[in-house]
Amino acid sequence: MTVMMQSVAMLQTETSVQTVWDFLSSGGPVMIPIALCSLVAVAVTLERWRALSRSRVLPLRLSEVEAKIEALDIEGATALARDIDAPATRILGAALRRRGRALREVELAMEDQAHKELEKLRANVRTLNLIAAVAPLLGLLGTVLGIQEAFHRVVKTKMGEPEMLASGIEVALVTTIAGLCVAIPTMLVASHFSNKARRLMLACDERLAPFVELLAAPPEKRDAA
Repeated sequence: MTVMMQSVAMLQTETSVQTVWDFLSSGGPVMIPIALCSLVAVAVTLERWRALSRSRVLPLRLSEVEAKIEALDIEGATALARDIDAPATRILGAALRRRGRALREVELAMEDQAHKELEKLRANVRTLNLIAAVAPLLGLLGTVLGIQEAFHRVVKTKMGEPEMLASGIEVALVTTIAGLCVAIPTMLVASHFSNKARRLMLACDERLAPFVELLAAPPEKRDAA
């Protein structure tokens, strides 16, 4: 009895897999670019998930740079910030290059670098937005081509059975379904990553803001200059 139940379960699994494959393959050639879009979306998602981690934007070694600045070891802080490849250290490095300047100059240097870093963090997110826009259009194209083919077969064979036309349209709609299944989660992931990049930049701003006054020239020195 147990063996029979296992056999039935295996048969049901095989049938389910075959049904899914039949469903996808029935969409025709347009399913190929839709599948490629899904693969690229998964690859970019994994890459951005790794790149947008807090430890990569605000690394632990950032505290070493901060300690050197507080100890007035500007040269050591500059060299260390140059060696650490992270958005926060590059922002702080921009301020270090403007050390001794007016407060507003140091702030502008950090703001400019922060803007560049935000653009880098959002760079591949644009790819996800593009996929989210293109995938449903590919699905619509496949559906239009499929419907056209269904009507062409009906006209060519001069058969008026509604079942034949309905079957062709049902197959044509597979590409639209597939395109939406790719586009909807991709759009949600892109929105999440875009918001996460903005939150990380806000965290950098809160972390590095106290060092602006330390690196800027004192008011009396600016007045003397």
